[in-house]
Amino acid sequence: MLQSAERPLIVAGSGVWWSRAETDLLEFVDYTQLPVFTITLGRGAVPDTHPLCFGHADPALNRIAARAFGEADVILILGKRIDFRLSPATISQTAKVIQVDIHAAELGMNRGLEVAIHADARTTLHALRNAVAPKKRGPWIEQLLNYQRAWQSWLDREAATPEEPIHPAAAFAELRKSLPENVLYSWDGGDFCHWGRAMMPANEPGGWLRLGPLGTIGAALPNGLALQMAHPDRPVVIITGDGALGFYISELDPAVRHNLPVVIIVGNDAGWGLERELQGVETTVGCELRATRYDIVMQGFGGEGENITSLNQLAPAIRQAFTSRKPYLLNVNVKGVRSPFTRWKLGDG
Repeated sequence: MLQSAERPLIVAGSGVWWSRAETDLLEFVDYTQLPVFTITLGRGAVPDTHPLCFGHADPALNRIAARAFGEADVILILGKRIDFRLSPATISQTAKVIQVDIHAAELGMNRGLEVAIHADARTTLHALRNAVAPKKRGPWIEQLLNYQRAWQSWLDREAATPEEPIHPAAAFAELRKSLPENVLYSWDGGDFCHWGRAMMPANEPGGWLRLGPLGTIGAALPNGLALQMAHPDRPVVIITGDGALGFYISELDPAVRHNLPVVIIVGNDAGWGLERELQGVETTVGCELRATRYDIVMQGFGGEGENITSLNQLAPAIRQAFTSRKPYLLNVNVKGVRSPFTRWKLGDG
């Protein structure tokens, strides 16, 4: 099926990470010239900078995936549940789906399959590598590149919006230039973070930590502390919203006690941004918060922090935060703007 497909693609999920199959997947993609999208712990298994990687396999955050999943004729899903993050509704009903999972109960649970492979992702990639011949890049890849250019152009236009409070897209465009190249990410949920996950590249296996399959909002902070402990010599950034931070805000204490030099970026739009944007622009219920100075809260715990009110403050603050080698929190005052995620949920592009 992969050999004869005209519009094939690969979706690589956490199973690639757990089986340590990143090198195998990269070699398979290079050999077969099949386009790939990554998701969950699979992010970075093939870097987003790779010419055949088209980014996040979440159509709500990546419109390339939204178009590709609807047009593909064969989809190979490696180590990823077909669930709310890879919804069966976004996959073409005529596509032939091949699912590989080490947990047999996941195979075909939410989508009919052409082939169900109960196996480890790495073992399967070895077998596939020996069974298929390389293909030349054709019009399908060119079409995906066109979608990629259009999507990037839209994001760039949003990031160019000159607003105060800061537009989230503008904040992440600046972060993309300012964060250390080898930074490891711990992402939370919420609309501010959804802008970032649509815009920031995942280029390293294990360097893009996300909430688990239950969507445990707020877990980016404790996750990020663990990520820093596992990689003491690497820069770690925790990206969260003001609402999400409240769930585990007391974890600022162990960050300071154990001198974990994480940099926490709080997108502060004084509200539950995602819920507010989904409810509407006229009247909302239970979505408003105070514009709390979380940088001062961090200082109260014994860490350091800055309050960011304009875009030109962000790059110098990032440099200062990482050179301090102390737990550091940037309270970034942002405008509440519908992210690609909420636009998708509301049927608005």
